Amino acid sequence: MVEEAIVRAVVDRVDEDEVLRFARRLIETPSENPGGSEEEVAEVAVGILEGLGGRPEIVRGQGGRPSVVARFGTADRPALAWNGHLDVVPTGDPSTWTHPPYGAEIADGRLIGRGAVDMKGSIASALAAVSAIRRSGVELAGRLDLHLVADEEMAGQHGTNVLLEQGYLDQDAAIVGEASELTVMLAERGGAWVTATARGRAAHGSRPHEGVNAITSMSRFLLAIEEVLPDLEHPLVGRPTVNAAQIEGGSAPNVVADRCSVEIDRRTIPGERDHAAVLAPFEALAERIRADHPEVDLSFELKLWLEAAETAPNAEIANACREALRAETGAEPPDTGFTGITDARFYINQRDIPTVLLGPGSLAYAHTADEFVETAELVTAARVFARVFIGFLGATKA
Repeated sequence: MVEEAIVRAVVDRVDEDEVLRFARRLIETPSENPGGSEEEVAEVAVGILEGLGGRPEIVRGQGGRPSVVARFGTADRPALAWNGHLDVVPTGDPSTWTHPPYGAEIADGRLIGRGAVDMKGSIASALAAVSAIRRSGVELAGRLDLHLVADEEMAGQHGTNVLLEQGYLDQDAAIVGEASELTVMLAERGGAWVTATARGRAAHGSRPHEGVNAITSMSRFLLAIEEVLPDLEHPLVGRPTVNAAQIEGGSAPNVVADRCSVEIDRRTIPGERDHAAVLAPFEALAERIRADHPEVDLSFELKLWLEAAETAPNAEIANACREALRAETGAEPPDTGFTGITDARFYINQRDIPTVLLGPGSLAYAHTADEFVETAELVTAARVFARVFIGFLGATKA
């Protein structure tokens, strides 16, 4: 147990101006994925880390995308990873924004810009926590590894997965700083991305009765798509979901469409591990449709499987996060779950590292125009992260 006087010496050094300065520098540097690059923002992160006395390293896989890793502390164990992603989703139509997407403007207590909540603001809070530890003269007794990664928005294959493959995931616990509204998130959904294909028979557009319209066949399936969901529910992330996300079909306005395909996002919950069990209801629904419409020809292919993940509620890192939140907010933090997919799954599923999601802001404002995070919440997050780093790793006054 670290003395409260040491903890206070650190958290009282958290500087609001520094938190916002770090966040604005990161947000002002575009890193859209897809369509852009993390190169420039990785260099910004390297510069900040060097200013904190770290020795950051840029790690690349075969795709060449840059992730930044840095280590702080005086011993190898215990070891804690803090993971945040440097990429952001595209801004979309600029006319839908009332503030410049990369202006990092502050208005009414909110920091506004692409990546403010997802998740450059959280990265800034973690960096400010490290800065406060350094300026207080406190030394971490274990090892804190910062993993500032590429490519999370496109499933992390060129980011955290590269760190996994190159041996950087070997810690005793981890925090992924996604927006959790400063609650302790212990579980997250997974994803099964399915391509549904309907095949028909082409005919002249003026003689549709001589063909089989694949778009019509697909429509019958999509109108009943929620029937593919099992009757399951998880206490933290809720029920599985399904969403028809992209569609294409036909060849010309005057031709009966002989093909139609839809990309489907089927979100899984912890415990759903069987690929065949997820696909079976798709096939069963197609059979039910064919009973009334024999011309319907549907097939399904599982294109990507991202497994759901869950950490035990009594994990040491979960308790450390709860204790830090109690100290800083004065309230009992609830255990919650994340409806999206994050890089936590690499730590939990591939390396059996207990991992929680904890960060400022709400997922409701991620990926939106005028994305924002409350500035006060960024500061609270920095204080919470400082407490967790010290509480989990131990610390001494230099």
